[in-house]
Amino acid sequence: MNAPYGPPPQDPRFARQQPYPQQPYPQPHGPGGGQPPYGPPPQQAGPPPGPPRKSSTGRILLIAAAVFVVLVVVAGFAVTRLVGGIADKVGGLAGGTGAGCDAVAAADVDAALGGSYDLVQLGGGIGAMAAPVLDSRVLAGAPTTCWAVESGDSSGRLARIARYSGADATARFAQEKTTAKGTTEERGNGLSVSTDGYLGPDVQAGDEAFCTTGDMLGSAGALVRRGDTLVYVSTTAAGDGAASVPQIGVDDSGTVGFATDAANCRLAVALAAKVS
Repeated sequence: MNAPYGPPPQDPRFARQQPYPQQPYPQPHGPGGGQPPYGPPPQQAGPPPGPPRKSSTGRILLIAAAVFVVLVVVAGFAVTRLVGGIADKVGGLAGGTGAGCDAVAAADVDAALGGSYDLVQLGGGIGAMAAPVLDSRVLAGAPTTCWAVESGDSSGRLARIARYSGADATARFAQEKTTAKGTTEERGNGLSVSTDGYLGPDVQAGDEAFCTTGDMLGSAGALVRRGDTLVYVSTTAAGDGAASVPQIGVDDSGTVGFATDAANCRLAVALAAKVS
């Protein structure tokens, strides 16, 4: 019996493997033909950016200020015994031959600074003894220099009174003020030497005057010019005196200094007015 009409069955031995179907290339799009078919895959959006990092400047300033305060405290404790010891020795000399001061009377010192002070005119061995705790930044080596030491148990309340007279008083006042601003001296080869400034505000006294900021003992004062005479008074009479750790303060302009600077300036101006 004949098989039904149709293609004969294919012998599996002669069967050919069918080719893989071709995948059509993606058609270009856009006026320029679009991107090539194998271009880079589109970038996927990452996580949203975090908040902007805050500047560390404020923290650095706080750390620097804290270090400065610690250094001042350490230095304050280190000089407490030094100030007290020297003040006691010089105060003991006030009852001897060297007592008194040619520039000002003890009663005027007491009235200006408040309290009771012994006066010693410095020179020779006494001047060398007192040098470590005296503020000699202004009118160093003045021919008339006295030290006022609070009477009784030493509290560290001190005052230096310096007087200079000469035809160059106006020029010297200007030079002292320039030096108080701080100086920088070029030494060549990129090297320079700088000094710290200690200039305070100008004040109304005499013909012209300015105050100084506190030194490491907290002693601050005022330089006053009256004609051909210069008077510099520096004191620690405000607050607890030089035998205590100076308290850090900040003025209206944001300048860091000692909390007693303004008060010591006022006391110094009042005492300078008494110096003849």
